[in-house]
Amino acid sequence: MITVPEPRKVSETRPAFATTLVNRHVHERGSAIFSRETRGEGLFSDREANIDEAAWRKLRDHFGLKGERRDVDSRIFVGKLFRLAFAILHAPAYQAEHASALSADWAHLPIAKDKQLFDRSVDSGESITRLLDANRDAREIVEALLGHQCASKVGVLQRQDQEQVAPDDLKITITYWGGGKGRWKPRAFLEEEKPAVEYAGAWGERTGDLFINDTTFFANVPEAVWKYQLGGYPVLKKWLSYRQADRRDGKPLTDVERRWFRSIIQRIAALLALSPLLNSTLSGDIG
Repeated sequence: MITVPEPRKVSETRPAFATTLVNRHVHERGSAIFSRETRGEGLFSDREANIDEAAWRKLRDHFGLKGERRDVDSRIFVGKLFRLAFAILHAPAYQAEHASALSADWAHLPIAKDKQLFDRSVDSGESITRLLDANRDAREIVEALLGHQCASKVGVLQRQDQEQVAPDDLKITITYWGGGKGRWKPRAFLEEEKPAVEYAGAWGERTGDLFINDTTFFANVPEAVWKYQLGGYPVLKKWLSYRQADRRDGKPLTDVERRWFRSIIQRIAALLALSPLLNSTLSGDIG
């Protein structure tokens, strides 16, 4: 789990996730990285759950768990606590209610006493980590959250003249680097692009087309997806800025890159679609 103390931007209060080594510049300032496990100090264990001994014993007894910090069950439980943190800290309601406290301190996370509510929060957090993990395929979770039909209409690569996209059409010539604003052209949702009612508000009132040059664009990028930030950075703008043609000897996006970028658009759309569920879980609504 990757986070930062005393975040300066709202997007820095939402933790990131990785299963690989992490650069400390995931955030605009030095990131703090919490592992699920630590090197054990005992004679018979080289790994222990990354949790205070007293906290582990208290939670273990409450939830009817067994074992010590060196045992597998404790490490699995810490993984669940991480996912609980993701569900809470990515919930817009929690962010709004605790905005002042989050800007000055580490998050103080409530742990549900009710096991059903605890498990529901963990499940929501697992969905978030799936969407944030660049090393895992997220198509299944994207379609589960958005529906196949809706997901298939998000971030579609097109040419303005409707001709087939050629390799040279994938050069990013519009400036996204630094102060460059890029080119996201707002428009209304087409009938077949409209999000489901339950998460429509999380996407914003309009969508848009995200151009990489004068002829080629990713169609149907909702406004909230285009503006989405994580770690203090605007995600889509940041990704495109590092791949501008004039920054890499005129090279266009590869087929793998353009597929990955569309995946990022869809993952963010799915993250936003989770917002109503995260808010209801936070309120203790387990009906």
